Amino acid sequence: MVVSALFSYLNLQTCVILGVVFLLAYWYLRTRAPPNLPPGPWAWPGLGNVLQMFTKVPHLMWTQLAETYGPVLYLQLGSQRIVVLSSYSAIHEALVKKGEDFSCRPHWYTFQKMGFMDYGIIMLPYGPFWKQQRKYTIMGLRDFGFGKRSLEGKILEESQGLQEEILKKGENPFNIRLMLQNAVGNVICSIVLGKRFEYNDEKFEKITKAFDQNLGAEQQLSAVANFFPWARHIPAIKSAVTKVTENVENCVATMREDIAAHKETFDPNDIRDFIDTYLLEIRNKEGQDGNDFSDRQLEYLIGDLFLAGTETTSSTLTWALLYMLRHPDIQDKVHQEIDNTIGQNVTPSLTHRSQLPYTEAVIAEVMRINPIAAVGAMHSTSNDTTLFGYDIPKDTVVFPNIWAVLHNPAVYPEPDVFKPERFLDDSGQFKKGDNFIPFSLGRRACLGEQLARMELFLFFTSLMQRFAFKLPEGADLPSTIGKPGITNVAEDFDLHAIPRE
Repeated sequence: MVVSALFSYLNLQTCVILGVVFLLAYWYLRTRAPPNLPPGPWAWPGLGNVLQMFTKVPHLMWTQLAETYGPVLYLQLGSQRIVVLSSYSAIHEALVKKGEDFSCRPHWYTFQKMGFMDYGIIMLPYGPFWKQQRKYTIMGLRDFGFGKRSLEGKILEESQGLQEEILKKGENPFNIRLMLQNAVGNVICSIVLGKRFEYNDEKFEKITKAFDQNLGAEQQLSAVANFFPWARHIPAIKSAVTKVTENVENCVATMREDIAAHKETFDPNDIRDFIDTYLLEIRNKEGQDGNDFSDRQLEYLIGDLFLAGTETTSSTLTWALLYMLRHPDIQDKVHQEIDNTIGQNVTPSLTHRSQLPYTEAVIAEVMRINPIAAVGAMHSTSNDTTLFGYDIPKDTVVFPNIWAVLHNPAVYPEPDVFKPERFLDDSGQFKKGDNFIPFSLGRRACLGEQLARMELFLFFTSLMQRFAFKLPEGADLPSTIGKPGITNVAEDFDLHAIPRE
């Protein structure tokens, strides 16, 4: 009896061991790396490089790893292959010279749940549909001044409204982030929706809150489901996926309301904004084979334009004011340059750019030292390809590590020091160089770069002309470490805005 029981136990134990060995062997055969992948750190069986991927500040970790393994770094998470590019030459080679191979987006579970694999433009897979929608979007936006000097008046109008809102705070300290989001968001809304939002508009706050959650820690938690299918059943992760999906649908529903309102007053002979332009295209292509213009696509497209037209600029302006608080001597130099050049009574204009090189240098240094897209937007390879002699398989996720490029000590000595002078030449004129790529490169680079640069100069110069920004008494210096999330945004902080005489 005892011998029989012992044999049964040994057989069970043997079966368990053999089963584990079989599963590990199966996993290895399924996920083993091809012989010529880029170098990278050792990965845990079944888990991969979890520590290197889910850190609070992955761009810092990846930049450090690049010092050991080089500018083309290989990581693995679950069965997903990941390549991180941490030099200008590597990013330029992949996204520009080999753009046809490196311009797709990952086919991730959360993207599918949120509808981004089928609609919109930012996360849409690379291909004919994306090319068609991007080309039409740029053409449609340009009809209403997008990227043109004619939009300067609208930006200055919103800047004036922002200043008036700030003055209402009087001597009380306040968090300026939502105000900046509102002012910047109104510029793109004037083009896309044909309207602006007041600073106490509940709909605007609802939309921006949803976007903030989907770009922050909530998104990071839901992203675990993209790499480990079994994690989708963990309550916390399942809840995070549900939350980000609901946020997208709530935003899309808001856009749907605006489209419905436009339809009620639509006149093909009086095109008022981008929505009208798109509705006209839907009508013109109705019944045609292969028609990709639809209400659903327009809903997601508006959301993408709102996000892209608000987040980058408003967050960069928030960082700019944070660095003015941390470096009052630099703030004084900006004030002095503005006073000596255009004074207090002349409204800033884009024509003043060449006259305000130090102010331009400060803006550039803000974008360099804390870029909003620190790890860029994730790309994916559309087919098997090579990079710098390494094999990069199809469907590999590729991160352009913008942070590493903008903190390269060979190009930017003392990269962690806020030093605007690095963007001035020997004659004191503004310079930037090829390595300055806060908006990334290639076919998926930010399509609103030109508008963002206009807004950054006009909003920042107008604010600095009108106000001196100071910390509340006894407050600690705000942190230069951003919040965890897809975008690198500053932690919340309060400030005083003191009107300048």
